[in-house]
Amino acid sequence: MKKSIYYSLLMSAMMSVAAAEETRQVDKHEHGVGELNIAVEGSAINLEFMIPGADIVGFEYEAKSDSDIALVNTALSKFQDFENIFTLSSSGNCNLVDAEIDINQGDEHEDEHDHEDERDHEDERDHEDEHDHEDEHEHEDEHEHEDEHDHDEHEEEAHNEFVAHYSFTCGNVKEIDRIDFPYFTTFPNSGELEIQFVSEVGSTSFEVEGDKPFIDLKGKI
Repeated sequence: MKKSIYYSLLMSAMMSVAAAEETRQVDKHEHGVGELNIAVEGSAINLEFMIPGADIVGFEYEAKSDSDIALVNTALSKFQDFENIFTLSSSGNCNLVDAEIDINQGDEHEDEHDHEDERDHEDERDHEDEHDHEDEHEHEDEHEHEDEHDHDEHEEEAHNEFVAHYSFTCGNVKEIDRIDFPYFTTFPNSGELEIQFVSEVGSTSFEVEGDKPFIDLKGKI
């Protein structure tokens, strides 16, 4: 979609300007710190949240137990109602036109691990003729134990992340002079939002915490 392409370009430009201004870059998986990109173009405003799982549900491993899955589902349902996360100035007369909520559970690392396993098995088959059956069984047992150990390490290193995109069209977008973040109340584990903001006026950054959960946008749209 044209809108999505423009939004992506806008985000890239915004991050480049932020880097040039030596704005502090945040590790996506730094506990207590979430990221938010905001882009305003024409009558549209788009918000993209990227927040470590620990800040939302208290853990970053893949949810497997019933209790953990329930925590994730509850959190996702809270993101579905954007007013649990943020509110725009009512004077902007904005209407939500699209929302995408998801959780990245580190599948890419698992896929990488699967490909490595396949290559290891291929190498093993290539050398089968060079070993007798006893050596082959010992090697397979060894390999299985290594795989189990590697899989455990991948699980321990997992860094899950909640990702939420919201798109609005506004009747008076320039009247948006403030965004509040009930996010800090909705998710008490959260500590800070690192915000990158861009509009036709320019770009800027904010650091927002629960004791002052809003940003002032006067003159920035």
